Amino acid sequence: MSSPSDSNGREDQLNALWHAFHALDEKREGTVQKSKLKVLTHSLGTVVYTPPAEDVEKHFGDLTVTFQAYADFIKTVIFQGLSENSIPDWSRFDQVCWQICCGKHLSKDRREKTLTDEHAFQVWQMFNRLAEPDRYPLVMDIEEVQFLLQKLVGAMGGQWMEADFHVFSNSLPTMSVWQLIACIETKYSEGIEPETVCEAVAELHKELVLDVVKEGLMSKKGHVRTNWKERWFVLKPCSLVYYTGKDQRDKKGEIVNPTPWKVQLLGEKSREGKQRLLLTASANMSYEMAAPDLRSRQAWITAIQSVIDLSKTGCSSLVKKHAQQRREMREKRRTEEKKEQERKRKDSELMEEQRKNLEEEKQARSEAEAKLALETVLREEEEQMRKELEEMNRQLEKLLEEERQAKKDEEIVRALQAKLLQEEFERREQLEKLKADQDKLLEDERKQRQELEEQRREEQQRLEQLQQEREAADQQLKEASQKLQDAEDKHKKMMAAVEERKRWKAPGLARPIQPAANPLITHRGLGAFTEREFEIQKQKLARDNEPHSEEGDAGESKAPEGGEQDDVFDDPVKEKKEERSSDEGIGEEEKED
Repeated sequence: MSSPSDSNGREDQLNALWHAFHALDEKREGTVQKSKLKVLTHSLGTVVYTPPAEDVEKHFGDLTVTFQAYADFIKTVIFQGLSENSIPDWSRFDQVCWQICCGKHLSKDRREKTLTDEHAFQVWQMFNRLAEPDRYPLVMDIEEVQFLLQKLVGAMGGQWMEADFHVFSNSLPTMSVWQLIACIETKYSEGIEPETVCEAVAELHKELVLDVVKEGLMSKKGHVRTNWKERWFVLKPCSLVYYTGKDQRDKKGEIVNPTPWKVQLLGEKSREGKQRLLLTASANMSYEMAAPDLRSRQAWITAIQSVIDLSKTGCSSLVKKHAQQRREMREKRRTEEKKEQERKRKDSELMEEQRKNLEEEKQARSEAEAKLALETVLREEEEQMRKELEEMNRQLEKLLEEERQAKKDEEIVRALQAKLLQEEFERREQLEKLKADQDKLLEDERKQRQELEEQRREEQQRLEQLQQEREAADQQLKEASQKLQDAEDKHKKMMAAVEERKRWKAPGLARPIQPAANPLITHRGLGAFTEREFEIQKQKLARDNEPHSEEGDAGESKAPEGGEQDDVFDDPVKEKKEERSSDEGIGEEEKED
């Protein structure tokens, strides 16, 4: 695949070369080592079938080389070394540069991306074709980006949104190729099938890189056999090639354009119903072709005529011509806008200067009027002040006389005041002494009151404690009385049972053995103590529970000592146990009887 663009010093290939050079410049210093450029030069010379006649290391003296020096070297050893008959495949030249730079900026795994590696390479080639000439780092003007994206959206069947583009382009006067690829993949491929985007990029690549002016199906009349055959025509600035099919595999012929062509209509309709046109390539060679319809025929005539007009200008690329025209119009418009902005700026500065002058004059006039008014006011104030000073002098003389009299009165008052102060001092000392004595008495009274208050609180706490102890003793006494009452009831029952037992006579000669005395029966057996002793113990317990005369005056009761209290309260318990054991003894006697 060859590119027809051989003019302008191979700008497309120099742009591709800059990408490779920039990728090799890892430190971003603008220079690359000669050893790396040697390998790159050999690879480029191999793909265009022109081995470099001079070695890079011998040509350059320094260890590192700038891009401008290396570009001049490539022009000398490769571009100028091409023979007139050689037609190198410049796409292979671009492929070598693309392989070097794409790995630095594009991820290796691009399966999830919209563009394939092949179509990303095509976008890269279109960028090199439309980039700003002789400007490095290589960028594309934002208006040229708009032109490219607008054609891409149209090829995808979408509708161009001017406002959406200006939203993110206002802050970007230029765009790099990697920003352009990212913009296509993120913003302008949203909601569109990746195949549709790739097809649109391929179609645009044919027009902008391969310089395909128009392609389509037409019928061609043979020269030897005058029959009509359908062919796929591809129109470029320097040739019209026709193939057997759209795949462009079987090339049937090529109509070159060494001299300007001529194109014309042939009648309305032929007998075969074809819309014919005649392309005259030279004085001895012409080609008769037919389009499917009137619209297609007119489009082909317009496209061929644009190629004819292009050949007259000496330019070999219609894309380059249109890009140059857009660039000139853009520069002209921007120059005019710049001039207009400069004119507006100057007008604004002039108006601002005039406004400042007017303000200064107005300010000066205002200051003069204010100064005059101030002088008038000052004169009036000065006259008023003179009159006030005269009046003040009269008043001062009067005050001076009054002051002399006041001083005499003051001396008399001072003497009287000194006497009063002495008396006041003496009275104050007496009052302070009285106050100190009073404070001392108050402090003693406060301490005594505090001690009495503490004693009262202690007595109150002791009273509360004694009340609690008395309540506990009353409760214990009540419990002991209850136990004693229960013991008496049991004793009575027991005595009744014993009397009943005495009245009972056993058959035969058996008689119960009666004790000489009548002791109470306890858990220890007979004869522990008698009823008389039991009554003495109860009376002793009652006397102990009565309040003493000394404690009665204070309204408090004193609990009996711990040992005696325990003995008193233990007796009813012991008595119950003795009664229980005596009952058991009686029961056993009954069993024996």
